[in-house]
Amino acid sequence: MDVSIADFIHSNSLAFALAHDTKFIAMLKAARHVPSTYVLPSIKDVGGSLLVENYKDYINSTTKKLHIGAELFGLTAMKDGATIVKCPLTNILVDMFYYLNNFTNSFVINNLSYLFLISRGYEFHALMDVVDSTEHMANGGVKDAEYLTKQFIPVMQKIDPQYELFDMVAFDGAANVQKGGRAIAARFPRVIIIQGAGHVCSLFLAKTFKEPKLQLLKTFTVICRNIF
Repeated sequence: MDVSIADFIHSNSLAFALAHDTKFIAMLKAARHVPSTYVLPSIKDVGGSLLVENYKDYINSTTKKLHIGAELFGLTAMKDGATIVKCPLTNILVDMFYYLNNFTNSFVINNLSYLFLISRGYEFHALMDVVDSTEHMANGGVKDAEYLTKQFIPVMQKIDPQYELFDMVAFDGAANVQKGGRAIAARFPRVIIIQGAGHVCSLFLAKTFKEPKLQLLKTFTVICRNIF
């Protein structure tokens, strides 16, 4: 069995860590109860109906996890723009502080117990949607406040239909994007808007590395990265 697992991983150029992946282990355990008449899913099923089912299961389970401590700690909506091989994408993420204690909603927090709670918790990050903006951009559109608001609010409403859980929106520092955050705050009364530091740092480094000496250092770094 070990040789078969290793051969599967090596032959498909998969990460060696897959051997200890929890989902891979769960699949092997489930395989013990499969009858000899079992037929493997087709490529069409894996990329079609089963993909849809996995997506629905992910959204449902993730939404439940987000609700575990949302009333106590609130939720944060975050935007992450990316362009993958000329495909403009907008990632919609939700972040929360996920605690390990099963406190009830009536639990009263004082300073000492709050510190104890923080020490036993961790952050939970959820990717709720990836919006393909190709058609929008091809028609002359931009990722402005109106566009971002239309993408974010439906996702946030599904998680928080009563407008009580979201208390923060983290976008980059661009003026039009911040305007979109204010539009969301108008719908979700508890929301405050903060600027993502990553965008500001990116702009700072882009301007800094225009200096000739730093351009040489950047080129050297890229060469070393490509070699090693």
